[in-house]
Amino acid sequence: MPLAICGSLVVLLGAITAVQYQWSGRVAAAEVQREKEHLDSAASLFASQFNEVVSQAAQFLRQNAWAAIERGEKLASTPELVGELYYLEDPAQGREGVRRLSATGFFTPVPRPDWLANSRCDGLVIEWPPAIIAGIQDPAAAERDRDTGTLVWRRPRPGQGGCFVARIDRAYLTATLFPQLLRQSFGETAVREYDFAVVIPDRPQDPLYGAPMSPDLRRRFFSALSTLPPGHSLVVRGSAGAFLKGQPAAALSRGIWDLEVAHKGAPLARAFRQKSRRVLLFSLGLELVLVAAIVFLVVGSRRMQRLADQKMRFVAGISHELRTPVASLAMLSRNLADGLAPGPDRVKQYGELIHQQTRRLNDMIEHTLQYAGVHSGLPLRVHEQIDMRSLVRESVEERRADLERSGIEVEMAIGEDLPAVSGDAKLLRTAVDNLIENAGRHAAAGRWIRVATVYSGAEKEVQVTVADRGAGIDPAEEREIFEPFSRGRAAMEAHVPGSGLGLSLVRSAAQAHHGAVTLVSEPGRGCTFTLHLPV
Repeated sequence: MPLAICGSLVVLLGAITAVQYQWSGRVAAAEVQREKEHLDSAASLFASQFNEVVSQAAQFLRQNAWAAIERGEKLASTPELVGELYYLEDPAQGREGVRRLSATGFFTPVPRPDWLANSRCDGLVIEWPPAIIAGIQDPAAAERDRDTGTLVWRRPRPGQGGCFVARIDRAYLTATLFPQLLRQSFGETAVREYDFAVVIPDRPQDPLYGAPMSPDLRRRFFSALSTLPPGHSLVVRGSAGAFLKGQPAAALSRGIWDLEVAHKGAPLARAFRQKSRRVLLFSLGLELVLVAAIVFLVVGSRRMQRLADQKMRFVAGISHELRTPVASLAMLSRNLADGLAPGPDRVKQYGELIHQQTRRLNDMIEHTLQYAGVHSGLPLRVHEQIDMRSLVRESVEERRADLERSGIEVEMAIGEDLPAVSGDAKLLRTAVDNLIENAGRHAAAGRWIRVATVYSGAEKEVQVTVADRGAGIDPAEEREIFEPFSRGRAAMEAHVPGSGLGLSLVRSAAQAHHGAVTLVSEPGRGCTFTLHLPV
């Protein structure tokens, strides 16, 4: 059941991933369209705000600047948009002079600048250098041009005429006005994410603001009609169209500058595709983590089940193993108590049997305690220099009598030039003891075991090898033989005593010393276990 649920979850995650992949392109396209609409709306707001600034400047010229001209008074200040201010006198009144606002605040006669050579008061703007024209004609005297249908003012008010030409301060535009309007219209976030430029269509190589770019959005702004008096506009009659200073009225209404917007780093469409791809990859990463968690859950549950099975086998095995010596002890002690062991020889035999069964019980208890200690997760508490020659020899000699009594020949080959091993002598002695005991239990058929030690200069390690000529281990069981509570099928069928903890203790002791234990086995011909201890 858990496997079926986990499999269903994996399939569901796969389906979700496929749907996400199919929809990622559509979502990116929709986000691009939505972003372009937002940019277009912000650009409209930018154009409206800029036209308002121009309109206020033109209104200032018609009122404040004209009052100063008319009364011969000082003009104390001008709008920040105005860099240079000129007054062109009305040629209809016989005057064609040019006066410029000086630093003293008064208009003084000056020669006509070259950039004003062809300029007249019937215009609204000058494209280069950028300038606005504010006429002083009487709106009430306006009449419509018969050829173009354009509303123009031909009859000046008595004593009035001419116009103001205000050259726009480019430094103010680039350093103050454009940045301020961009922040107000687009917002701080967009200003960080996008590049902006203001370009005169006829001069794309020399932007008024920013640098040349391939824009994601281009919006025309700076309507020349914003220079007209409030409440007045150009009116078009007929199909011929209206023109003013060579410009169609529709073009003047639309604007004479271009605001260009480009996404930083990559075009807008590509940037949103990359963003969508990153989101998709992040989602895929999360789904992979979920899949990994599901796999981990399955593997963990199977491992827990396998460990539970091993523990059940251990309980069953250890119960059987405990029952045998306990039953033997009970029978032998009962016989002794009932006087069924007459004579010293019989008593000695009973005593030897009781000793063997007691030792067997002690070994099982010791293995269980050692397993609990080694697998408690604590690091090595002792770091001492260990003479492996003495340790291995003592372990063999302690068990030699029991092995030979069981009819097993013990062969020993201890190398002379063994370097010391750093670690816990008690833990390594437990490992060597378990290897020898394991070989003794399974060597009954071969009647022979061999214990050898050697130093490998190439591997820089001491190797302790214990070999026997017993039944060997099935290759299919070699991978699990070092797991706790695991016993080979042949040993269980032959009723070889054991708890299944010995080899697990050997592996744990080797790993605690940054070493390993290896097995070479051939069914029917025995096993060779090697303990590798780095020096």
